[in-house]
Parts: sequence; C-alpha cells; structure tokens
Amino acid sequence: MHSSFKVWVSISLLIIVVALAITAYSLGYLTPSIVVNVVGKKPVNAYVQVFAVLPPGHNESLIEVWSGTASNGVVRVPITVLSKIASEWVAKGYGSEGVGIEVVATYVSGSTVYYDMMFTAYEPGTLLSTINNPMLSMARLNYMTVSLNLTNTYQLAKALTKPQVPTPPAPPGCWWVNITSKSWQTPIIKIPIAWVYDNVPNYLGGALGAYSTQTTTATVYFYASMGLAQGGSTSVTYKFIGYSTYTSSSNWNALGFGLSQPSAGFLYQNGTIGVATLQLYCITGPTNQYAYEAFVASILSGIGTSSDITYLNGFLNLYKAYTGYSPQYVPFDEIYVGGGKTYNYWFSNVQAYSPPFGFSGTIPVGLIIAYIAQTLGKSLSIPGFILANLAAGVQVTTIKVSIVEILINQFNNLLSSYGSGDLFVAALPVKYSSSSGNYFYYPFILGFNVTGLGSYSSGTSIYVDGPGVIFNPCIPINSYNWTVYVSIGNSPLLVPGGTVTATVYNSQGSVVWSGTFTIPTSIDGSPPHQPAVVSIPWTIFNYGVPYNTYYIKFSYNGYTTPQGSIGYGSSTTTITIYAELQSCGP
Repeated sequence: MHSSFKVWVSISLLIIVVALAITAYSLGYLTPSIVVNVVGKKPVNAYVQVFAVLPPGHNESLIEVWSGTASNGVVRVPITVLSKIASEWVAKGYGSEGVGIEVVATYVSGSTVYYDMMFTAYEPGTLLSTINNPMLSMARLNYMTVSLNLTNTYQLAKALTKPQVPTPPAPPGCWWVNITSKSWQTPIIKIPIAWVYDNVPNYLGGALGAYSTQTTTATVYFYASMGLAQGGSTSVTYKFIGYSTYTSSSNWNALGFGLSQPSAGFLYQNGTIGVATLQLYCITGPTNQYAYEAFVASILSGIGTSSDITYLNGFLNLYKAYTGYSPQYVPFDEIYVGGGKTYNYWFSNVQAYSPPFGFSGTIPVGLIIAYIAQTLGKSLSIPGFILANLAAGVQVTTIKVSIVEILINQFNNLLSSYGSGDLFVAALPVKYSSSSGNYFYYPFILGFNVTGLGSYSSGTSIYVDGPGVIFNPCIPINSYNWTVYVSIGNSPLLVPGGTVTATVYNSQGSVVWSGTFTIPTSIDGSPPHQPAVVSIPWTIFNYGVPYNTYYIKFSYNGYTTPQGSIGYGSSTTTITIYAELQSCGP
C-alpha cells in the first residue's frame, strides 16, 4: 500500500510538471529562441533587428519581423516570429532547404554608432515542427545562436544627448531601415555556379563538374555580401556577412567543352537572388550611411548545364558598363595534356589550402541580378559600381567534395603529340575585408578561361599565419612553424610553385638565421597550390624577460611554370616576434 502511494504521488507530480510546462509554453515562457550575443569591447545593450528572407514570388527580398534591445549583450528572439514566413516556404517546397534571416545590431556611444550585420539560415520544416510540438520546443529553447561583434562604425555630427527617448516603436539611438523601394528578388532563374570559356576549342577540350561527394554527405553554403558606403561616395567597404541559404552537395553534373563540344557554357542551379538596401536612421533623422546587400535568396538542389553564351556574356559585359573596367583574369596554372597526363583541379582545395579566405570560390550575384533586372525592365536603385562587385561566397562543410572541378583531358593529336595551354580564373578587382579586418583580398569567381600557351606574368602577395609570441619550450619540440600563403596578385588563389626564404633578425638588425622552403607543386604528385610551411628551430631565439624582439622576413623568390608561359613575381613581408622566457620548474 505504501509503495502504491509513492507511485501514485510520482505519477501525479509528473502530470503536474508536464501540465505546468505545457501551460508555460502556451503563454510563451518556454518558446524556443534565436539567441543573439552582441559584443563590442564588452557586452552592450544594442538594439537588435531581425529581417527574414522572403520565398520566391515576392517582389521584396527582405522583411523585418522583430526588434528589441539586448540585456547585458544578449537578446532572445522567439522563433514564432518566423512561423508565417516559414509556412510560405514549406508550401512552396522548401521545407528542408536552408532559408535566410539577417540579424542587425546597433549601439550608440557618444557620437559613434557601432553596428554589425549577419545572415544565417534555418530549415522552415524543422522550425515549424519545433513550434508545433511543445515537448520538442522545450528541448530546443536555444534554437540557434548568432554572435555580432560591432566591428563597423559611423560618426555622427554630434553626440546623441539624453534624455532623447523616442516614441515607441522607434528605438533609442539609431537603427536600420529596409528601404522597400530598393529591395527586390528575381523570379526563379538559372544561377551560374561556375562557367568556362574555351578560347582554343579546336585544340584543347575537357569538362567542368560540380558537387561530387566522394566519402560523405556535405552541405554547400552561399554567403551574402555587403557594400558599405556613405551617400554617393566611391569609397566602399566590401565584406561577406554570413550565409543566406544552403543546399546538399549530393548532386553531380558535368559540362563538356571544346573539340566538337560547346566552346563555352556554365553549370547552374535554379533559384532566386535578392538585393536589399538598409539605411541608418537615428532619433535626429536619417543618415547618409547605407548597406547594400546581395545574396542567394533560395536554391533548389540539382545541377544543370547550359551552353547559352548570350546569358554569360550578358551579365559579364555589365561589369565594364557599371565600373569602367573589364573583369580581371588571374593566370592560375599551366596546362599540359598528353603522355598519360591530364590537368584537373578541385576548387575545394582553395578552401582547404587557403583558409584565411574561407571559401571555395564566389558567384557574381550582383551582376546576375542586374542582368535579370535589365531584361525584365526593372530599375534597381543601387549604385551600379557597387552592385557589380557584390558576390556570393561558396563554402562546403567538408573538402572531400569536388565542389567545382575543371578537367582538361583532350587535345587535337592531329596538330601535336601533346597539348599545352594556360588556365585563367576570373576575379573581382576590389578589396574585400576579412571578418577580423586584419587583411584584404580580391575574391575570385568560379569562372575560367582556357587559352593556348602564351606569355603572362603576375605579381604576388604574402599572408603569414603563425605565433606572434613564442616561449622556450618546457616540453621538447624541434621548431616553431609559420604557414606562408603566397597569393597570385591579391586574390586568395595560391601560386603553383616556387620557394620561400625566411630570414630572422634580432632587434639590432643582425641576421641570426635563414632558411629556404619549397612550395609543393602538382608536378611531384601533391595537390597543387598549397602554402609553404616554414619551420624555424626554437634554439635560435634568445628568450628574455619580459621578452626579446625578433623580426622574420618572408621572401617569395618567384616562379616560372615548367613550359615558361607564366611567371610569378617575387614579394616580401615582415612580421614581429616576441620571445618570452618562461619557467619550466615545479
């Protein structure tokens, strides 16, 4: 009897707990949320806004769905604010696809406005299942987390004074307005993932392929980009601001080109592209600070092929029309085909061997949406020179995927016993800043030109990753290592070969050590376009209290491809190293 009473009490308590939980859920106390962390130099109570990307069929690309103020740098956005839009996405067949939201944080201190923007994506079907299932909701209270670092600034003419508290719903200080007249998305179109022009189609041929998963299921993310500008200024800060959508990489398709095949063509996915313009407003009125954004709004799985050169030329020709410059092409590699050899390169290698860049390539979504708008008679109220330079970054969750592969495996053997040529890769000739802001690069586009063997040259630049402070080791090691990325021009594409010399100087400018290291090449069987790893013996440094200062000069010594068609120039950079003495005793 006593035992039965205990069981009855336990069951009763369980029923009460569940009932209370369901009641709390129905009242919104246990609603799953998007957790937004806002950090400047310390957590700040920034004003946070959430914009949702709209599904195909809408004229606008973004709509604001929530706003509020952070408490001690944290704000919780209930996912129920997305339920209506998520239902639209599901109804249109995108329930399991990644669709985007944009989170914006703004904070004012005196006359300085600090702000940040970040895209991320969710699956509409999963979000709705979570909302509609109380038990599932309680297990996913922190539905996703977004962190904003407030790295961008704008200077007001004078400081905002207190008390200047506006009438709700406007926030105190400053906020961003989505200018609906400048927000637009395309109908469902062919979005070129990669393309190729074969300038010697009667001599060299091959294939362009994408999305082959070798060992595991992977996801391909499409990152949005932004151009920050004040008024009509030509000074623009470009950067990537998180991913707006994602899709599976479990597709494969290839486009043949050259030698009885089309001389040009592209791989594409069906989807929509969006543009938006956000303007900074303050309680004193609108400012002249704008954020111009372009992004892949939706993407459907499946890769198609097309040889529609008119479409390719249509959006590529707009670049010069908008900027006054022709698109830049980077001399990437020398081609040699014959004697059992073929040329192929997987652009997932760029993401693997050039991690400061972080992508496998980019897509010129600004040019594409400009071309589509032009053909539809739609006017986009975005400065053309900014729109032309907005791209979507392509990132894959694992490098064991041939995200984009270019293969040259055919040549006209009636003309010669082997085939030779050069491969060029398209690049936007504008600087994009890294997320950390400590370096810049020209983003390359997944567009290729195959030419006959020529005579070309390119400058180079160096980015070094490694320790800035070193210690006398308490556990035996042989050396300290630095990774040296030698880029073609200012692009993230790495040179195909050469050597790097590292020279160590003490604080008096005297040389204390020097060594030369080889960049791996495709000739010795290694994957091409890798960085050099510089190993310096730890014993050459004199460790001091608080520290001794050293300088390491990294010099790329230039490189000429085996058949002499491309020459890469020399370059140097110097970093400062602090050698500190540490105690290794108990």
